[in-house]
Amino acid sequence: MKVSIMMCAYNTSAYIREAIESILAQTYSNWELIIGDDCSTDDTAAIIKSYLVDKRIKLIAHKTNMGYIKNKNSIFTAATGELLTQLDADDTCPPDRIEKQVAVFEAYPEMKICGSNYKTIDTTGNTLETFYYDQDFVINELLRPYPFWYPGMMFRKEIVDEFGLFSEYFDSIYGDDNYYVYRINSKYPIYFIKEPLYYYRIHPTSITNIHDQPRKLIADDILKELFTQRKNTGTDWLEEQQYDKMKAYENKLFNNKRLMAEKYRIWAAKAIDNNNWPQARFFLKKSMSLSLANTRTYATLSYYLRNKFLK
Repeated sequence: MKVSIMMCAYNTSAYIREAIESILAQTYSNWELIIGDDCSTDDTAAIIKSYLVDKRIKLIAHKTNMGYIKNKNSIFTAATGELLTQLDADDTCPPDRIEKQVAVFEAYPEMKICGSNYKTIDTTGNTLETFYYDQDFVINELLRPYPFWYPGMMFRKEIVDEFGLFSEYFDSIYGDDNYYVYRINSKYPIYFIKEPLYYYRIHPTSITNIHDQPRKLIADDILKELFTQRKNTGTDWLEEQQYDKMKAYENKLFNNKRLMAEKYRIWAAKAIDNNNWPQARFFLKKSMSLSLANTRTYATLSYYLRNKFLK
């Protein structure tokens, strides 16, 4: 079976070579790698072009910046494989990843989606955390969280035919993969491979770590609400296109000062971990302006002072 691997790229020159090399090293060779470059301003496009001598690698170069989800949907539309998966341009995977996932679909023709264990790595590829499972298993009901990293899931092309592409509601935040799995798993089981076949890189410039969009603060709360609705009723506001209710729920979250104070505090702590002192100060001030009752904020302020002035 032919596998289409989708890779979204935007200013990932520091990591994309390693990502592409991990696909070239795969023990399973019947694949195509479709890379969507979203008008990068660094050397990303040049690096991709250096690999186009391998005809299995294809570049879709956008002339204007489309945003992550439109970029992703454009390359999924171009896929010609029977099985579809992703590898983000700043992540990597072991050489047997594709082979092991394809083997599941060959052994279990009724399975339509397969996820795997994963591990987190740092900027230089060192392992930060690995999760351990004794055996493979089948996920028959909605879970939160799932034990796999979402871009690492592989599914049959017919899933896209049935469920469509990724929701642009999540553009500029995150959660499109999560929500896609909620929809699929509402109808079909997911096979889970115990081995870590996806290496998720944690670094300051990843989409989830760039704190440039207030809606990112409430993305997980939105996913939780959609998950609960789907668990209870089999559908949700987004699937029913009830965008007025989605917007009202967003406003309800934004107007919860204690909740938002805690969200900004968490962002401040992450900024401290990344030694981004101006951003840490901004988020701490924002948190304290919303609520002075959160004792965690004072602990984070102490953490900020220790790390900035006493190291």
